[in-house]
Amino acid sequence: MAKRRLNSLEKAELIALVKDMMELSDDNKLFVRSVLADSQEIDVEKYKKKITHALSFNIRTMRYWDFKETKRILRYLEKATDDAMVLADVYVHTIMEGQKITETIGDLEERDYISMEHFYENAIKWTLIVEKQGHDISRLKDELYRVRLGARNIGWGYGDVLSEIWIEYFGDNDIE
Repeated sequence: MAKRRLNSLEKAELIALVKDMMELSDDNKLFVRSVLADSQEIDVEKYKKKITHALSFNIRTMRYWDFKETKRILRYLEKATDDAMVLADVYVHTIMEGQKITETIGDLEERDYISMEHFYENAIKWTLIVEKQGHDISRLKDELYRVRLGARNIGWGYGDVLSEIWIEYFGDNDIE
């Protein structure tokens, strides 16, 4: 029903709907602007700031981090752009922010480590796409390697999984 109604809207009605959606929330505004922007105009720092916020202590809710919110932000960014450099940069930022949790708090729940493992693997996948496009990935690869090294001896086999992911994609056990 809603899909049929949406398909029947005139251009002016669609523009008004998008405008109203943008006024409803900052997330909608960021998403719409990202979808409509050229890759270099996407506000990567706003996405990073949202992820940093989601992966930090929230005094109002007394919650330490929110991996569901982080996944939602990343999903919206992936829908908004197919720019591999933007996505690799934000995913690497995400895994580095997640690493700060383990360094600060210590042992996490298994489901949180599993989320971090997925973020790490996606960061590597996007980094390799960036490399195939001919861009220098040394900074991204260095940051991913530092996360891997920092994850050694962390609970639930987290460090072992990150090492396995690294070796699977980079085929070696070292950064070079």
